[in-house]
Amino acid sequence: MNLSFVLPFYETDQDVKAQVEAIHRLPGENEILIFDERLQRPESQGLQAVLERHGVRYFPRAHRNRAALFNDGVQNASAPLVCVLPPDIYPEADFVTEFENVFADSQVAMAYSDYMVQSADGATREEKLWPFQNNIDERFSLGYFRVYRKSAVLDNGKFNEDLNYAEEYDFRLRIQDRLAVRHVAKPLYRCVMKKAQPVDPVLSKLHSPGAGSKGGFSYLFYTPEMEREIEFVFKDYLKRIGAFLTHDNVVVEYPPDARFEVMVSIVIPILNRRRFIRRTIDTVLNGTFSDFEILVVDNGSTDGTQDEVRSIPDPRVRLIENDGTCIAEALNRGIREARGKYIAQLDSDDEYMPDTLETMVAYMETHPKCGLAISYYDLIDEAGNPIEELGVIKHLEYDRNNILRVDGAGALRFFHKKVLEEFGLYNVENYGNFGEDYDMVLKISEKYDVDRVHKVLYRYRRHGDNTDVQRPAAMKVYNKNNARQDALKRRIALNRRLQAER
Repeated sequence: MNLSFVLPFYETDQDVKAQVEAIHRLPGENEILIFDERLQRPESQGLQAVLERHGVRYFPRAHRNRAALFNDGVQNASAPLVCVLPPDIYPEADFVTEFENVFADSQVAMAYSDYMVQSADGATREEKLWPFQNNIDERFSLGYFRVYRKSAVLDNGKFNEDLNYAEEYDFRLRIQDRLAVRHVAKPLYRCVMKKAQPVDPVLSKLHSPGAGSKGGFSYLFYTPEMEREIEFVFKDYLKRIGAFLTHDNVVVEYPPDARFEVMVSIVIPILNRRRFIRRTIDTVLNGTFSDFEILVVDNGSTDGTQDEVRSIPDPRVRLIENDGTCIAEALNRGIREARGKYIAQLDSDDEYMPDTLETMVAYMETHPKCGLAISYYDLIDEAGNPIEELGVIKHLEYDRNNILRVDGAGALRFFHKKVLEEFGLYNVENYGNFGEDYDMVLKISEKYDVDRVHKVLYRYRRHGDNTDVQRPAAMKVYNKNNARQDALKRRIALNRRLQAER
């Protein structure tokens, strides 16, 4: 027996027959188990004949969740490899051979592959996935299903049937530090989409790559039940490996005679943003707080951006011609030249609200453990109109442990300058053009509070030329993952040190 396919049968109009016939055409000796999950089980025309002809094992079932279905399938499977095949998924001819080759390595517990998508209009495209590098977030794409080694599932506690949304994520976190999760860089199945799946082409590329109609923002719209469960699974993982933080953070200390030339330095890294930069700067100049400087750090613009900045008749606006190679380098140049107590982040195409600086300074001055404060934000379109369907982005899922799972903490970001300096400023070498801010948030959260200011103080402009949109998807996936892996090592070491000091 080569491979056991488990087919959950949810709706009478589901084309189980086509899936059975597709599996039957595969080489080797493969097993098919149908779990009939329908509340009503009327005889489907021709189904019984198909089942008899192909020797399908049929089980009337009513599993309470996917974890129970997965465990039932694994326990009843005769083959050493098992996959639960969702509806409308059809394996390609070399499916069995390719996965058997992967599982020839005895350390492989689960595997996934690239696939083909057949849209509602009949067009097809190949979906290429990324090699797994011990990614610890639940959004790393493993496709529509995984193939599991039966013995690995049974030997590692099976799937947790107390979970309704995160059973596979939980299992992966339990095994991935000891066993291998392997990617097959070849499309081994076809997914047939019965209706159009609208995705905003710009929004899908913002933040980090992600599935769903809201692209990389989709995880912000989990139901409360989903977020609680996924967060529980992740934090349980952190506790198992010794990376869960529980210690009290410390106060950001200044000498009694500390003085600053200005209270806030707003650092704006920029490259070819002439059409937005005046509006961006005006939202600061027209605010309710005046004790600031604006440092526009230009990385070699060729569209007249520098002349546009020079033409702004306010001595608080300073152009720094950096001609650098990355965003992190420009940010660091601005921070080094800043004269303020606080460093405020502002991207060159975004906007502040009128009371942004006043509100953030007041918060920082009254919260001495806060090394970084972050507000809510709105998304706006190219013309500055709110994108109503997304609402206010709050990142309420943030805490110093869960931040290791999610992609960011939000905007506006408002730092103590001395805290940025303490952590060596932004990491140019490893996160020069993406993830530099995420890496810094993780570092700060390990010593100081990262607090949420519950007010919309920032407007994030979405357009086709966003810097985030232009970044290669692989860079975004792996830079975030590398920042998480670095943080895990630091946190494990920190907990061991704190334990030894007790």
